[in-house]
Amino acid sequence: MLLEAIADIATHEVTLAPGDPHAEAANTHWLDAPSVERALLTVREVVAAFDATVAALRARVHGPAVFYVWHDDRAGQLRCGVTSRPPADLPFGADYRLTGDLTQIVAAYLLADPKSAVPPELELTADDPAPVDDPPLLVWTHSL
Repeated sequence: MLLEAIADIATHEVTLAPGDPHAEAANTHWLDAPSVERALLTVREVVAAFDATVAALRARVHGPAVFYVWHDDRAGQLRCGVTSRPPADLPFGADYRLTGDLTQIVAAYLLADPKSAVPPELELTADDPAPVDDPPLLVWTHSL
């Protein structure tokens, strides 16, 4: 189901609103899979699904835009979004570090223990500040 959820992202409406991060927040997606499914997936399969989604979005999205992916270990999810902001100014309330290697992010997600995540009833967004001692989020970006 995770691979289908990633592919489905390319079918969603994309709102590009430079200067309005709340409007672009509609472009954020939360992806999760149970432990059993994570164990059956390979990093290569998940990365390929994201690559296909980027290609499909590139064909549909007009204007400068960036697709970005990160692993929210507090929520136990892979998250991704589309923004008109440049990679150096993504809508995070925490420090982040850009990487050209999506496999690191996907591997961390697939190997993470979903039981250690924050309960889903707590609303966590990209704009939530991380505790001061957390290392920077690792974020993969791709221009559309």
